[in-house]
Amino acid sequence: MRHDLFCYGTLQIPAVMHAVVGRRFKGRRAELAGYGAFQVRRAEYPGLRPDPLRVTRGQVYFDLSPTELEILDRFEGALYQRRRLTVRLGDGRRRGVWTYVVRPARQRRLAPVLWNRRDFLRRRYRRFMQRFVQDRRPVFDPAAESCGE
Repeated sequence: MRHDLFCYGTLQIPAVMHAVVGRRFKGRRAELAGYGAFQVRRAEYPGLRPDPLRVTRGQVYFDLSPTELEILDRFEGALYQRRRLTVRLGDGRRRGVWTYVVRPARQRRLAPVLWNRRDFLRRRYRRFMQRFVQDRRPVFDPAAESCGE
């Protein structure tokens, strides 16, 4: 079975998704109504939580394998839970997809400000790719450890 995934933070950037999962994906812009992507305190990335006044823009990646979803589950860690939600694609069609939402018990880790993609790309992207993606690869991708990466 194949899966689709809505990404609203760092994973919506194709280079980050490729670095984490190990392949490139076809994607399309999408919006998720009723949720906001808030900055995680003391981190470079956001967390999604329900907010009836917000619409979160992001990217839907298509055709992920169960193994790729498992890698992403480990990458996202205990702060998030994968949930099935409905997004609106750029052409107006609605589609049920997976996405990562901050667990209710951990939402206090979210700052009261929205995550800023432009700021991330300009000021935090390089550090994030090295420290959070490359240095942690064996944590979320067991195959990387055996390859000596």
